[in-house]
Amino acid sequence: MQRIRSLVFIVLAATAACQTRPVSVVTPESERDVADLSPISPAGDTSWRISARADVQEHSYASPAAAAPIAQPVAVRRAPPAAAPTGLAAISPATVNDEPTAELLDDPEGPAILRAQVMLDRAHFSTGVLNGKTGQNVAKAVYFFQEENGLPATGKLDKPTYDKLVEKVGRTDAAVTYTLTEEDVAGPYFWVPNSVYDQEKLPCECYASALEMLDERFHTITDVLRRLNPTVSFVSPKAGTEIWVPNVEPFNAEKLVKTVGVKPITKIHVAKDGRYLHALAADGSVVFHFPTTVGSEYDPSPSGIYKVDGVQWHPVFHYNPTLYSDVPDSRPKATLPPGPNSPVGVVWIATTKEHVGIHGTPLPHTIGLASSHGCVRLTNWDAARLAGAIRSGVTIEFVK
Repeated sequence: MQRIRSLVFIVLAATAACQTRPVSVVTPESERDVADLSPISPAGDTSWRISARADVQEHSYASPAAAAPIAQPVAVRRAPPAAAPTGLAAISPATVNDEPTAELLDDPEGPAILRAQVMLDRAHFSTGVLNGKTGQNVAKAVYFFQEENGLPATGKLDKPTYDKLVEKVGRTDAAVTYTLTEEDVAGPYFWVPNSVYDQEKLPCECYASALEMLDERFHTITDVLRRLNPTVSFVSPKAGTEIWVPNVEPFNAEKLVKTVGVKPITKIHVAKDGRYLHALAADGSVVFHFPTTVGSEYDPSPSGIYKVDGVQWHPVFHYNPTLYSDVPDSRPKATLPPGPNSPVGVVWIATTKEHVGIHGTPLPHTIGLASSHGCVRLTNWDAARLAGAIRSGVTIEFVK
């Protein structure tokens, strides 16, 4: 909790990179993360949709205890066997790799949902963090995957949609093994302090632990990794330890690379009400779908058409107290070092709109649930995928 409060504080500092008027970040309300598909209709998107076309125990009973002979036998009562775990408690490598039934896909959480999230991620329709739960980010990814593949666009994860995912990405395991390396356990890892002036002294805004690094590398959360690896201690992990992880393209914050194997991106479409970003090919097809955090009512993201003005990997962050209403102007400025826990994450995609960029975040679980100060936030792994596939001059359209 201490670390989350610290990271929320530095995310507030991202105002300096986005807008000149500060506003408090909205706290995510996970319990209310219900799917609302009303603002994600493609209506009004005809500028890029016109040519778009599709181019997933046997019971045993103990003998009765010894007793004095009686005339008639007595039936032995026994407690019923414990029910099989359900929901998130059912997540294990075996259950995640099982082919799900239609009933399991209809569950609000559990191994079938995690499996579908992995497959959507592999199909480039991101649900943000892989947490094994349904919600608005999953519904949006499903909605647009269905639309792109000629299925009724309902946002509901059903068997026909799952079968189409299998067709697109293959019938593959959703959990695979990964062996920790010396580099993984060595770090460096630094706890993020509360004060920006203490953060300024850090050699990097690095991960706090190997566990946090593994969360991001495999696009997931600690709870999922612990459920996949109930006998593994992540407190002091050892090189050579084999763990189960979601089967996605691993993200390495220290080895950011060019994205390959996708169509050239000619346009970026940011839907502010829908809270999603589409990277589009020349034929209008969706190259990437990403859930996003966008501006608030008081510090909105812009409207209109702009362009990509460049990409900066591992950006430093300039903290300016004069941009914050709740910080005395007399306090000194600070320059925070780069790293995945920087307020702008691992990459800054500059736009031709001053102070507005597309960037990563140290709080991936807030994507789609919180508000920014005008910028477009993505998970670090999604931001890196986008940055590795675009070039300067690509059009960015912000629509309501």
